[in-house]
Amino acid sequence: MKRILIIDDEQHIREHYCKLLTDKGFHVDTAENGTSGLAKFREGEYDLVLLDVNMPDKSGLEVLKEIKGIKDSQVVFLLTAYEEYKRNFASLYAEEYFTKDKKIEILLRRINEHLEG
Repeated sequence: MKRILIIDDEQHIREHYCKLLTDKGFHVDTAENGTSGLAKFREGEYDLVLLDVNMPDKSGLEVLKEIKGIKDSQVVFLLTAYEEYKRNFASLYAEEYFTKDKKIEILLRRINEHLEG
């Protein structure tokens, strides 16, 4: 079973994506901020991380830098303001980005492509 970690400070977003991904057969863990997300990432073996950019304690970009330093894991961004982070996104080698309003079917398809590819 593929393992996914969702790091997002918004509870309803975590719960929404957790349910959708669990229903699709993934094992999903969640974290409410960058600090707790990094702790879970260090403890677990995740196949993919869904990461919010705008978080109060550590930005998603800071978390991404640390994750890439620990393990070259696949990271999918859940963005709220893509244009603001466009240059940083490209320079940090995140695999994908999605705005939170994108259709979940597209996100699920891309997750499956990454995990099967």
